[in-house]
Amino acid sequence: MLEERDRRRRYNLIDQLFPEGGKLSRSAYPKHMEFFRAGAFHKERLFMAGNRVGKTVAGGGEMTYHLTGLYPDWWEGRRFDRAITALAAGDTSQTTRDIIQSKLLGGLYGTPEFGTGLVPLHLLGKPTPARGVANLYEEIMVKHTSGFWSRLMLRSYDQGRRIFQGTEQDVVWLDEEVPKDVYDEALVRTMTTRGIVMMTFTPLSGLTELVVSFLESMHEQEPL
Repeated sequence: MLEERDRRRRYNLIDQLFPEGGKLSRSAYPKHMEFFRAGAFHKERLFMAGNRVGKTVAGGGEMTYHLTGLYPDWWEGRRFDRAITALAAGDTSQTTRDIIQSKLLGGLYGTPEFGTGLVPLHLLGKPTPARGVANLYEEIMVKHTSGFWSRLMLRSYDQGRRIFQGTEQDVVWLDEEVPKDVYDEALVRTMTTRGIVMMTFTPLSGLTELVVSFLESMHEQEPL
């Protein structure tokens, strides 16, 4: 019984995210909760903060909820009642692999670490390897509560706007600051789906055009 309990904890990390009480409780992360709630009102969101505060956990956690349809009881953000098409991207293929893919999957397919990330093991299909980059996946299939499969594509900004070519997206997650033209393309790809775009990054480049646009629009936000 203890072994089975440990196995379930190991391959269901998402269930341990933001509990009711304890050191990692929801009350200890008010900015994360605000970010999640904002998704119910806003198409575009930015979680901008310093390093090591859990920005990627927030983005990965929300992406997992949307891919699986398994929203926690406390969830007040955007919900999808169907399987989705989504895209997650970092600034390079290596950071996409080492940060986003690692956070979602844990390890590589066929190893004991696969499924120790935020997406539960029993909901993961066999991922499709990317060409030209070792140990990076191009596409990940995730079983949704509807019985259908959600599709997650992994890309990087250094590929340019073409990472979105020919696609319509329900959810786009951009981890690390994104070039403005790539961001604009992400918005276009979510127009027909009424989808959402969320970003998680530390503003290492200072007051860029994208950062300034979000700072200037803060006064227009809905009360949360």
